[in-house]
Amino acid sequence: MYRSLENRLGNERGAVQIKTVLIVTFLLVTVFTLIKVVPVYIEQQEVAHDTDELARKAAMGLSVYNADKIKAELDKLTRDYNLPEGSLALASRGDNTAQITVKYTRSIDFVVTNYAWNVDYTASGKGL
Repeated sequence: MYRSLENRLGNERGAVQIKTVLIVTFLLVTVFTLIKVVPVYIEQQEVAHDTDELARKAAMGLSVYNADKIKAELDKLTRDYNLPEGSLALASRGDNTAQITVKYTRSIDFVVTNYAWNVDYTASGKGL
């Protein structure tokens, strides 16, 4: 009447291996995705930080940061981060305020597809 333990578990062989394969596959895909996305995200945050700092300096109203100096700094950031030409621009500058726009796209190449990582940011600086 009662089946032996071996007969009851015989139908379940391989279930643990399939679950393990699925977990390992999921972890590998997750790690691969992180390896591709994290550097682009870090670059975006560094560009945002540097443009925020430049906008703050431009808003101070110091004679050192005139329009030519700001443009030179923006060109330097464009070269440092290997951004497309025109991706950083001084949007406005007034009394104790400055805005710098950041707009570019990075392509992330996954094995099966490409993803366009769009960056659209406005750095605002306010003086004293």
